[in-house]
Amino acid sequence: MDRYQLQTLEIAVGETRIHIERAETPSAPAVAVVQPSATPAAETPNWTPIEAPMTGMFYRGPSPSEPPYVEEGDLVYEGQTIGLIEAMKVFNEVPSPTTGIVRRIVAQNATLVQQGDALMLLEPPE
Repeated sequence: MDRYQLQTLEIAVGETRIHIERAETPSAPAVAVVQPSATPAAETPNWTPIEAPMTGMFYRGPSPSEPPYVEEGDLVYEGQTIGLIEAMKVFNEVPSPTTGIVRRIVAQNATLVQQGDALMLLEPPE
């Protein structure tokens, strides 16, 4: 219940009833929420963001014991997996929409991202 900030859980068996309530304001945050920092347009004239396709927990690698899929400075290809987003206990691969060089990793590992948030910034290859 703490993980999902739930306050109430009610279950009835006869004529099935389930009631779940989320806490309005949790006493302590269950996950770290990191807002992507704004990147000045002059600093990134031709960088392309890789945006989160859905809301969920973003992970840079396949597991905590394995290295991240990509690091800053890596060349990634269109369709290459750059991370995972866990939503409803399902891990979804996040593919790169284009080929480019990872110039900035915006989203931190194991943080909540919203659909449309920038995860990474790519610079087109020369």
